[in-house]
This record gives sequence, structure tokens and C-alpha cells, in this order.
Amino acid sequence: MGGRDAMTSEAVLLEVAEAAGGVGVSKRIRGGKRFIEMPSREQLEFGVRRVEDMVAADAPVRVFDAILDGLDYGALEDRYVGGGRPGYPPKVLCKLLFWAAHEGIRSAREIARRLHYDLNFMWLAHEVKVDHQTLSDFRRAFAEEFKALFVQTVALGVQLGLVRFGWLAIDGTKIAAHARRKMYTAEDLKEALGRVEERIGEWLEQGLQTDAEEDALLGEARGDEVPAELQDAERLRERLWAAQAALAQSEQKSISLGDAEAPKQRSAEGKRPGYNGQLAVDGETGFVVAEALTDAQNDQQEFAGLAREAVANVGRPPEAVVADKGYQSAETLEAIAEDGLNAYVAQPKVQTTEGYGHEAFEYDAERDEYGCPGGARLSFWKTKRMRKTVYRVYRSSRTQCGACPHQTACLGKRKERRRELLIPPHAALLAAMRSKMASDGGRQALQVRKQSVEPVFGVMKSVLGLRQFLLRGLAGARAEFRIAALAVNLRKLVACGAIRREACGAS
Repeated sequence: MGGRDAMTSEAVLLEVAEAAGGVGVSKRIRGGKRFIEMPSREQLEFGVRRVEDMVAADAPVRVFDAILDGLDYGALEDRYVGGGRPGYPPKVLCKLLFWAAHEGIRSAREIARRLHYDLNFMWLAHEVKVDHQTLSDFRRAFAEEFKALFVQTVALGVQLGLVRFGWLAIDGTKIAAHARRKMYTAEDLKEALGRVEERIGEWLEQGLQTDAEEDALLGEARGDEVPAELQDAERLRERLWAAQAALAQSEQKSISLGDAEAPKQRSAEGKRPGYNGQLAVDGETGFVVAEALTDAQNDQQEFAGLAREAVANVGRPPEAVVADKGYQSAETLEAIAEDGLNAYVAQPKVQTTEGYGHEAFEYDAERDEYGCPGGARLSFWKTKRMRKTVYRVYRSSRTQCGACPHQTACLGKRKERRRELLIPPHAALLAAMRSKMASDGGRQALQVRKQSVEPVFGVMKSVLGLRQFLLRGLAGARAEFRIAALAVNLRKLVACGAIRREACGAS
């Protein structure tokens, strides 16, 4: 709009305002401009700038950068043999991936976009533009080397007092794989292959039409192009073949077409293909001291490895360890005894049709018998294998139980009117742990676990966005999970006053 038109419009507005009584309208001040005049976008500008000036002196990204600068990247750099086109420095790529995770950004494409407009990313990368494929390939290829960086953050946490190790809390969570919920059994795959083969047969039959029909249908095309629908069907057939082969080699009953390595997991969101994420955190600060991602469908075999890794990373055992009932197993209890840990493992409720539990029976080691509350003796009868565990079975005689005043309370709904006890190899360890969890210390331990490790999983899922993996396969999912664990620790290190003062030069 030209100057004359603007003046005319303004005059009209003033007249309207005056006609309305001038309520709420400021009077124009003569001899000055009311608003800043915006420069034209066509105007040329010249200036000098430094990348260093892109972020404020006290910006969190400076603290983050100082932390990452202090880590040793030798394990990553050793993978580069040299020759040909030089690669991006691993330290820079790590900074971009870890800062993105710190900010809840997981997409390599989004990181690449941010390198064009986000000052934090531009500053970290020295204004070098890295394509998304390089970032994605680096993330997948260096998952194992990221482990060394994670361990270094634990050492830094110990040094700064963020790892106190009074309590070590262990827990797991299920995270969805990059795949649809539907999983296919062997019969499902067979039926799907039959439908695909039928569709391919229809297309091949159509390909036997006469030349005249092809000319009329295809015009100037050569006539031998493979239709897109047929290409899609052939690709699906190959995926189904691969899924059949993978299912036959696995111990699973079903498989996902999207991620064949992800077994069916049970979670609060229902059943779907996914992986089992494991964390060991400092019970007081929530600092992650060990992490793992497995394809296990439960936690029973995960305690020993995670606890031992936590002790190795910190350099000393904790005063106490706590885990939920999902970790209860013979292997867990045996590892606790072998490592001499002061551990608290929550115990699942024993589902039994009998009135008296095992704790009501007293073992006589010399005679290898159990005495019941009614005075009867349960002698060893045989061994019995159940779910890969060999139990020793002890039982009483019908005569003893028939005359016992505790018969109804002890036998409950058992059809056979005699009592049996199935004793696992770790019975003594199990009894000791049940007694320990019934104490005040056991109840306190369960509160520590809820208040420490569960909030960390909440941060990973809600703040960092790790509710579903982006990379397919166990190796790719492990890389994402490890980066998320690193990001949790880096968030705590960035917030640490000692590091902030050193990195930003504050007094």
C-alpha cells in the first residue's frame, strides 16, 4: 500500500474512532512515528559473526559440550582405518546424536534438519551439515562402542557424587518394536503365502495376452514392464519366506513381519512385538549405572548380568540391591549368594490349593525329611522336572494324613488325601529371601525401587520419547536404548552445579 493510501486509511480510522467517542483510542502524538519501521527483505546486509557467539555463555549446550569433550573416543576412532574420503569425527556425531536424545529428538532426519536452523545443533557441529543417512548409519554401527562412553559417564557420576551406591535398584520395561502389533504363526504365514501365490499367478496369467491386446493396453510402452502390483506381491512373498525360515529356527510360536527379531511381549499396552529394556540405577539419585536390552520375554535371567555390570562400572558393590518380583528365580538367588550381595528381591504370591505353605514344614537334614504341624513325616519320594527345574518331591502317607486333625487346613482342595512338597534346589535361598522380604528392611527396599528406577523409565518414555524403537532388529534397538540411557545421565550431569560452573566460567 502506498504512502497516500496509508494516510487515507489512517484518517478514516481516526474519524471512525472520533465518531465512536474515542473510547480506548490513544491520541496520535505529532512529530514522531508510532511504530518501528521494518527493513525490506530485499535489503543487503554485511556483517561478521563467530560460530562461538551462536549460543549464550551460560547455555546448557555448553555444559553438554564440555562433558562430551572430556570423554575418550578411542574405541570409536579405532574403527576408522583411514584412506579414501575422510569421515566426520566420531566425537561430533556423538554430540549430535546425544544432544538430540537429550532434547527428546530421535529421528536422524530431524537432526539433519536442525543443523540448518537450530543454533544449538549448528554450534555443536561447527556449522557443518551432516546428512541423515550418515547419522543413522553411525548410530546403528557403533552401538557397542557407545557402551564405553556410557561407562565413562558412570565414572564421572561417581566422581561428582551423583552415584552414591547406598541402594542399587534394578527394573525392566517392555518397549515396542518398529512393527505392527499383528504377529504370524506358522499357519498364518502358510495361508498368507497361499494368497500371495494366487495373486502372482493371476498377474502372470494376464501377462500371456496377445500382442494386439498388449498394444491396446500399453500403448508406447515396451510391453514387458513388471506391474507395480506384481512387484509388491513378489516383495511380500520374499518377506513371508524369510519370516517362515526365521520362525522355524526360533523357539517362538509367532513372528512379526516388521521385525522378525522382536518376540511377543506383554506390557500395560497389551501384547505386541518388542524388546525388554533393563536398567540399574542409583537408588538415591536415579543415575543409571548399568543398562541392557534383550529379547527375553521376562526378567528371570536378567538380574545377575545387570548387577555384576553395575558393580564393575562403579568399581565397588552397593550397600544393598533391590529388584521386583519379576526377577525371582533360582539363577537370581544363586547369583546373589555367589556374589555376596545384600539383596532384596520381591516375592510373588504363591498360588496353591493347599492350606499350609512350605514355611509351615520343618526340614530335618539328617533324616532328609520334613515334619508337618501335625507331627507327620514327609519322606523323599522322587525327583520331578517342571519348567526346566528339577524338584525333589516329599510326601506323607495316607494313614498319617487321614488321622491328622490338621487335614482340612493342610490339604485344602487336593484330591489325593496326602500331602506332597515340591522342593526346588534353591529352597534354602528362597526361604531366606522370603523371610527377608517380610521384614521392615524388605518393605523399605520396595519403596526405594518405586521411587528411583520407575521415574527413570518415565523420563525415557515421556521426555525422551522412547515408547517405540525406530530401528529394526535387536542391534538397532540396543543402540537406541543405550543412547537413551546415556541421555538420562547427561541430563543429570548438565544439571550438576560443579560442571556448570567449570563449563560456563561462573563463580
